[in-house]
Amino acid sequence: MYKTKHAQPKITDYDVIVIGTGSGGGVGAHMLNKKGKKVAVVEEETMGGECPNYGCIPTKALLQAAETLETVKRAENFAIKVSGEPKVDYPALKAWKDKAVWNTGTHAGEASYKEDGVAVLKGHAHFIDPWTVNVGGKRYSAKKFLIAAGTKDFIPPITGLEETGFVGYREALDFTKPPQKLFVIGGGAIGCEFTEIFSTFGVEVHIAEFAERLLAKEDPEIGELVEALFEQKGVTVHTDSKVVKVEKKGTQKIVHVEKHGKVSKVTVDEILVAAGKIPNTDLGLENAGVAFDRRGIKVNREMQTSADHIYAAGDVTGGYMFTHTANYESRIAASNMFSSLKHLADYRAVPRCVFISPEVAAVGATEAELKAKGVHYQVGISATGWLGRANTSQEDTGFVKILADKKGRILGASIVAPRAGEMIHELTLATQWKMKASKIVWTIHAFPTWNQAIRSAANKITCR
Repeated sequence: MYKTKHAQPKITDYDVIVIGTGSGGGVGAHMLNKKGKKVAVVEEETMGGECPNYGCIPTKALLQAAETLETVKRAENFAIKVSGEPKVDYPALKAWKDKAVWNTGTHAGEASYKEDGVAVLKGHAHFIDPWTVNVGGKRYSAKKFLIAAGTKDFIPPITGLEETGFVGYREALDFTKPPQKLFVIGGGAIGCEFTEIFSTFGVEVHIAEFAERLLAKEDPEIGELVEALFEQKGVTVHTDSKVVKVEKKGTQKIVHVEKHGKVSKVTVDEILVAAGKIPNTDLGLENAGVAFDRRGIKVNREMQTSADHIYAAGDVTGGYMFTHTANYESRIAASNMFSSLKHLADYRAVPRCVFISPEVAAVGATEAELKAKGVHYQVGISATGWLGRANTSQEDTGFVKILADKKGRILGASIVAPRAGEMIHELTLATQWKMKASKIVWTIHAFPTWNQAIRSAANKITCR
């Protein structure tokens, strides 16, 4: 633990200063305020942070529109007559996305904080010493700090990329007229979701991923199935590939893609970079004695940094970059700051979702992780195509995969199914509490539901 040479001031401006108003900061700020602490929040950009403004909410609004378009196109399969070819009204689509963001209430975030007695400091926070930050040319001190500064986009060092020009996901959200041809760099969750959106809306999409498959951190079956589904939609998938050069020719952009030593060229109208995130650590952390590296701020399980009065939560710590983990970590930090009863972060059952069609969800360990640790495990897999729900919805692609130890205790799971994001929570609970698969088998599952596939997969695990 860092021991500062700077003594804590006898009088501080606040009990706690929270840097960032996203889920990692806002949740903790409200908790501490309710405990009677004098709290200030610092926000450099938009109140509410990335998720409601540029991430989860606007992307899911567009994905819902894409799903609705697909449903309308399939309407005649269910004896519903639709007149004419359904079309996307892009200005109206943007208006719908903006309405979904507005409905979160983040536009009133500053007023909400102030009404609750929380001070709002607008600007970039920079530590002057362990007890003081500079925001907008003014200095503010506190007894404790919670850093939840989030991340920024990682822009890969590709020759010609900056000169040629590209968009990030923020700009892609505000297209009022999409490109005819789009190249997506990055096959993680963000890249896959935008590939889903634009390919459904009729854009010719290429997606490139350096790893051997899309969604490379998950079990192989997920990436392989997602690639096949994308290709069915007309997407060109470049896995095990690297974008080595980009150049501009007139109004178009030429992307040079290398795979196994061979370089091919793809001509598109726009390039979307979704190659990962970099924690926002440009905060003067060295002046506060807060240890960090390129992956983010280092914290212990109490969400405490190397400076014992400073905590960090959310994406800036470089761990799971999800809104729900940021929320969880913020609650832990706020609970621990002024209490002798400590809460410890436990990440063995973090649900991970990608909202493409069908949805992808996973929790707990993957096979690669279990193999690396030398854990003996079992696998139970069930397809979803045989389900009554698949029959009535005409959605027969997907599976549930459960990993369990030799005694049958659930260690992790993967799902590809129309409502995988909701389905995963049954397996999240089982993973969190090390339940045996037999507990799921002997739990009555409603018919007809997608969750019946979970029971079917669990039934293939031997319990001792």
